[in-house]
Amino acid sequence: MRVALEWLRDYLDTERTAEELAETLSMMGLEVEAQEAAAPAFSGVLVGQVLRVWTHPAADKLRVAEVDVGAEASSQIVCGAANLREGMIVAAALPGAKLPNMEIAEAELRGVRSAGMLCSATELGIDDGSSGILDLDADAPVGTDLRGYLRLDDPIFTLGLTPNRGDAFSILGVARDLAARGAGRFIAPDLSSAAPWPAQAGSAQLADGLPIRIAADAHAACGSYSALRLDAVPQRLPDRWRERLRRGGQKSIVPIVDWLNIWMLALGQPMHAFDAEQIRGGIEVRWAHAGEILDALDGRDLTLNEDMLVIADAQGPVALAGIIGGRRTAVSTSTRKVLLEAAYFSAKALQGRARRLGLQTEAAQRYERGVDFRLALPAALSLAARCGVHCVAGATVLGTQPELPQIRLRRQRIARILGCEIAAEQIPLLLQALGCGVRVQAEDWLVVPPSHRYDLRIEADLIEEIARLTGYEQLPSRRPHAILRPLASAASGQRRALTALLSARGYSEIISYSFIAPEAQEQFYPGAETPVLQNPISADMAQMRAGLWPGLLQALNFNRNRQQEQLRLFEMGRTFADRQQRLHLAAAMVGAGTAESWLGKARDSDFFDLKGDVEALLGLWPERTFRFARATDPALHPGQSAEIFWGEQSVGRLGALHPQIAEGYDFDEAVWVFTLDLETLLAPAGLARFQPLSAYPSVRRDLALLVPENLSAGEVLEILLGANSPLLQDAAVFDRYTGENLPEACYGLGIRLQFQEQTSTLTEGRVQEEVDRLLQALQKVAPIVLRN
Repeated sequence: MRVALEWLRDYLDTERTAEELAETLSMMGLEVEAQEAAAPAFSGVLVGQVLRVWTHPAADKLRVAEVDVGAEASSQIVCGAANLREGMIVAAALPGAKLPNMEIAEAELRGVRSAGMLCSATELGIDDGSSGILDLDADAPVGTDLRGYLRLDDPIFTLGLTPNRGDAFSILGVARDLAARGAGRFIAPDLSSAAPWPAQAGSAQLADGLPIRIAADAHAACGSYSALRLDAVPQRLPDRWRERLRRGGQKSIVPIVDWLNIWMLALGQPMHAFDAEQIRGGIEVRWAHAGEILDALDGRDLTLNEDMLVIADAQGPVALAGIIGGRRTAVSTSTRKVLLEAAYFSAKALQGRARRLGLQTEAAQRYERGVDFRLALPAALSLAARCGVHCVAGATVLGTQPELPQIRLRRQRIARILGCEIAAEQIPLLLQALGCGVRVQAEDWLVVPPSHRYDLRIEADLIEEIARLTGYEQLPSRRPHAILRPLASAASGQRRALTALLSARGYSEIISYSFIAPEAQEQFYPGAETPVLQNPISADMAQMRAGLWPGLLQALNFNRNRQQEQLRLFEMGRTFADRQQRLHLAAAMVGAGTAESWLGKARDSDFFDLKGDVEALLGLWPERTFRFARATDPALHPGQSAEIFWGEQSVGRLGALHPQIAEGYDFDEAVWVFTLDLETLLAPAGLARFQPLSAYPSVRRDLALLVPENLSAGEVLEILLGANSPLLQDAAVFDRYTGENLPEACYGLGIRLQFQEQTSTLTEGRVQEEVDRLLQALQKVAPIVLRN
């Protein structure tokens, strides 16, 4: 929100300087992010009048103007602007003038002397959307300094407003807040014009027969709708108001639209103008039909949903309520009759709709935050009077009007929340300065907020206002006296251990958004049911995530594009799928598995680098046995992926990212990812029990087995470890062979078995007996034999 000090003084009688007001605004929570002059520095530019214009004798596109700048003699200036005409009041930069990007000197253009330059708004750094040289009001004082005439040294504050302060999206609201803080006297605008027609419930009709209606199911969304038929269309915006429009961050469009934007900036009430001759059959405020199209003013055809409020005539939508108008009924320089809309739309009926359509309009910003439901019609009537046109017909239709809450404010609650006592006699005065109605109720107060403060709904809101007006700097600053102890748990300790282990193995932790684009969700987790946001930050963040991989890959891609060659990232966070909120740990790696050094060249990371990291993590649960099995995951490479099981329960997946997905993220090499379900892994599994170490030597036996191809090495190990051998301490794969001299559909597998007794030294016969028993256990599952 941009606030020009000169405009602010229309509603605030103050003697404070711009710097003092900026400090006050920031301390009230309306942060001043920047303060600048209304125009960049320039000098030597005067208000001039064009006395004569003639064609340049040697250039068809140039003309010569005789310009009166208030001096004894007029100045001859060569100009190429198409809008130059006799009698025009212009900005004339004389020789020696210094503009933002140039210095003016007398020159000769194609044989004709030019003693200066006629300036456009762009050349002066005050671009207002107009083309050609600056066209000033006919009564502008010739010969005066342009900077002084337009007051271009006027300070402009850029405010960073919080979403709850819809009332501060106007010059009036900022002035009201400053006056409440004691920074000046509030000057209320004259909005007392009474409508010559009564408001009617549901439907009404203009005097010329045009019906206005609010659909029955839209009454809660549209509290009031006023339509005013104007007898004329404003033809020109005066310099003073054109400058105010520019300083508010708006560009000139056509005069009637400019006036609407000025009044929106001044009062905070958005309005819309229709070309009355293009309205067919009447106006109805209703919900859109699914699939309806609005030919929006931004040039797009918007497909509407059933939860979007529209203004429609007999041919369909002519505007998206409170957001944007349509092209068919748009006003232009050829418009002769205007139908002015002034309405109150509830914030809930509009929130999120503009963002869903990729729109961000000034009107939507205000309606989504809440506007004064009593302001629409007075603002429209005062606007018509201000821009010099008259309302020849009008009608107001009422829906469901909002009710102002009665809020109980407790004296003890104020002291408890603010940490200090506020004088009881001061509290009603502070709230009344905001426009609240205050009534004493025993030792407390009953407060009714004003209609322009949509954000005041509960007791805490009022206490916040008391703190703002008292001054945050006046509140005590002290540490709490409570003794804080962290809530320690086994799960939190394991989470810290996981983080520490991954960090030690070269991974860096990230935190990504919990929101994801629907397209990415479907690519990684097809069919996953996750919550859809009603008011997303953007279209790319419209759903809650079903997993952590997309966020990791975005971070991986971002860093890879900034010359980070060896990357390992992990995240621990919540996922939201199938109506469950679960804690997951996921990681991704790309680049070299080992860096180049004097020992050798760099080696690309592979599946076993990833699996080693995962096994190290699973080692934090030594009492549990995990196994890896072939995985089928649409996000992973079909031949380089595995699923992790604890018993029969899946607890994670790992492998190479599917090549098509990797290509979509601009990776031309393998990307390795894994995910673990911490919700399952961190669940209590009973107390770990200590088992003493054996004092007797262990015995190793290596087996060379012939194993059918349909049986994985992991399954062989699972059979051996699951045979409940009292002597077998460990089993591991040390070799896998495929090639010649093997039976068909078989592969060779080298298994290392480690035996040890707790109470005595093992004999050769005892070990062989146990080896035979284990071979029998294998042969019960598949035709596994020893290789010759």
